[in-house]
Amino acid sequence: MSLRLVDWFCGAGGSTQGAAAIPGVEPILAANHDQLAIDSHAANFPGVEHFRGDIKDLDVSGHPYGELYWASPECTNWTPAKGKPQDFAHPTEDLFGEREVAEDVQRSRALMEDVIRYLRGMHLRQRPVLAGVVENVVDIRKWVHWDRWLGEIKALGYRTRLIAFNSMHAAPRAVRPGPQSRDRLYVAYWHESLRRDPDWDRYLRPDCWCSSCEQIVSGVQTWKRPGGDMGRYGSQYYYRCPKLSCRGQRVEPFYLPAREAIDWTLPGQRIGDRERPLSPKTMARIQAALLRWGPAIVEAGGNQYDRHDPKHPQYGQEGGYSRSWPLTDPLRTLDTTPTKALLVPVEGRAGKRAASDLAPLRTQTTRNDLGLLVMLRGQNAAKSVGEPLDTVAAAGNHHALLVPSGGTWHDQAYPDSDPMRTVTTRENHGLLVPYYGRTGSGLTTSHPLGAITTHDRYALVSGRIDPMDCLFRMLEPHEIGRGMAFQPDYVVLGSKRERVKQYGNAVTPPVSEILMSALVECIQGHDIKWEAVA
Repeated sequence: MSLRLVDWFCGAGGSTQGAAAIPGVEPILAANHDQLAIDSHAANFPGVEHFRGDIKDLDVSGHPYGELYWASPECTNWTPAKGKPQDFAHPTEDLFGEREVAEDVQRSRALMEDVIRYLRGMHLRQRPVLAGVVENVVDIRKWVHWDRWLGEIKALGYRTRLIAFNSMHAAPRAVRPGPQSRDRLYVAYWHESLRRDPDWDRYLRPDCWCSSCEQIVSGVQTWKRPGGDMGRYGSQYYYRCPKLSCRGQRVEPFYLPAREAIDWTLPGQRIGDRERPLSPKTMARIQAALLRWGPAIVEAGGNQYDRHDPKHPQYGQEGGYSRSWPLTDPLRTLDTTPTKALLVPVEGRAGKRAASDLAPLRTQTTRNDLGLLVMLRGQNAAKSVGEPLDTVAAAGNHHALLVPSGGTWHDQAYPDSDPMRTVTTRENHGLLVPYYGRTGSGLTTSHPLGAITTHDRYALVSGRIDPMDCLFRMLEPHEIGRGMAFQPDYVVLGSKRERVKQYGNAVTPPVSEILMSALVECIQGHDIKWEAVA
């Protein structure tokens, strides 16, 4: 049974990629306001009809019908990431004109109503959409009209599921998994005429390692506050072991390391040789991260409020909060502007290569060649390359790469087994590898590292490193694409900045695949025959 897919607000095609990878799903129309994004989409899906323009101008009465419908309305004006206070949760919003709402904000939020418009249009034609997904940022859950909006979907005959999910936990069958921590809200819906519900547990319970029963289990999403239904992984919810004998033991899902997105063949520039030096806050953050972890990811732009800021209450305190993370964490969210840097101080001996710490840890000498990931801009702290990439957004490229003098991108770097943080449109991640010192993980070097999870499980100790001897470069668009889990041969058009923006605005294909897979199985009434794409 072939199922046609309509993709509104398609961007460069991340959502289409994931859905089209499912046997029997056929994309037939993609719509977006941005010409370059449409051109990129068309380059990869030439057989799909494309509409470029304001979605509100689409006449749904004559619009192509699809059994499946994906919609990703613009999220920019729903999130505090723009640096403006949120007013969408205010009970009066713009009532009686007391609160002025900018035109672009009104237009952005009106896009949510367009989702209802398409569903209602197909309903009036007596050809209801069978199932679909709406994707947005988690903050939209606070919208004062949320209950009314969701109620309109239900009134059209749909059952719904509100889903809080992080991209690094998706386990796709056809597309690549994503080495990035990207929290998003998803509303899945399916028509009541199907007379069955999707098997959500099959797709939304990630494999986790339970230290209590010492087994791999399917984690159960658990909210920290009773009654919670939306939020970010680690902050508002976590996963627990489903076994009663483990008494709710907290477990950590497996994920890909940030190093999966890094092109280690590209060179960098020594920080001390830069014509334009990095900001004092960034350098202080790098030094603090080196002293604490060796390799780490550091905030180098955007939100700089931590103990390195004179206005911070913990300013100058050794144990105060610093926007840096160990390499064992995923990369933070990547957005639409360049804000991340990658640092790799490595020794210059021949034969050294970058390697994943998922493999056995190599014999340690008096030299330390572990990796450090550094944020250039954005709202994330320093963390190690063993963590996932941060969320990728559409504002630009914010990731960069650093390596010490005399080193190459082929040198060994540990640990880089964590997922990338959420990728945005700015480059804001960096990888740093210590030059000297000893390291230890609590295991002998003859043992492989244990399961890598989203919690810091292994500590790395190194001697002092001069950040000025590290090499530095921004992450390239194709690395940002890897962080977003786009296929290697996927074409994204435009300049570097334009490509990064398109990646940052996109949906990660693995999440699209798993959500649509659950809905496809619900429609068809049987498991997907994945051998068709094997």
